[in-house]
This record gives sequence, C-alpha cells and structure tokens, in this order.
Amino acid sequence: MKRIIYLSTATKLMSDLQLNNLLETARKQNFSKNITGLLIYMDGNFLQIIEGDDLEVNNLFNKISFDKRHKNIICVNDEIIEKRQFPDWNMGFKATSYNILNKEHSYRDLNSDKLYKFNDKTSLNFIKTFVRSYGALISY
Repeated sequence: MKRIIYLSTATKLMSDLQLNNLLETARKQNFSKNITGLLIYMDGNFLQIIEGDDLEVNNLFNKISFDKRHKNIICVNDEIIEKRQFPDWNMGFKATSYNILNKEHSYRDLNSDKLYKFNDKTSLNFIKTFVRSYGALISY
C-alpha cells in the first residue's frame, strides 16, 4: 500500500460548482479503484493525500500531474504504508475560502480528535502545516 501527498496551485481560482464537480468525479473514480484520501483547496492552493494500491496510486498521481486545472505540482511525500490514514474517505474535504472553513460543520473535522488519533503522523503534519499557513484567518 502507498501514500502520496502533493501540493499544487490552481491555474484559475475554482468556483464552488467546479470544486463540487471535481470532487464528485474523484469520489466515484477513487471508489472504483479503492483509493482513499483527502483534498483541501484554499484560495487557489491544493493539498491532496491519496492512498491505496501502489499501482493505482501511481496511475492516479500520473493522471493528476497532467491535469491542466493546476500547476506547480510538488510531491512532498511518496511512501509505502502499512495502513490507511483515511480508510473511509474516497475524497475527504474541500475548503474554498477561510469563511467556509470556519462556518461549515464538516470542515471543522480538520481540527478534530478523529483526525489526530492516528499513529502515522506524516499526513497529519502536512495537513496542520497547510491549514496553519492560513492560521491568522482561521478560527476553530
């Protein structure tokens, strides 16, 4: 089993509708390939974590790398894992702005005990760093 974590920048800011369409498609495709993970989008920046079978994760990351909706793709972690950090999430969260992150109940899970209970802290450290980079504008 494998996990890839990457950062990227949208080529254009994405609307809620565009993000919802992206997530709907990703969730269906991820489910069919038994890929789980998390996607965070904040004002044009993405952090994504994908995990699953080595071949499926490599194929997905290759496809993502050629997606014209984003650029400056930086793979910050590519590792073999023993178990998933997000076993029930075909694609976790999204946030289109600081206000949505603050107001929507489901996004508050980014700061919940559910996320912080895992023994494997690699994903958690990247999530915390990404979210904290906007810390002055986010209240939990």
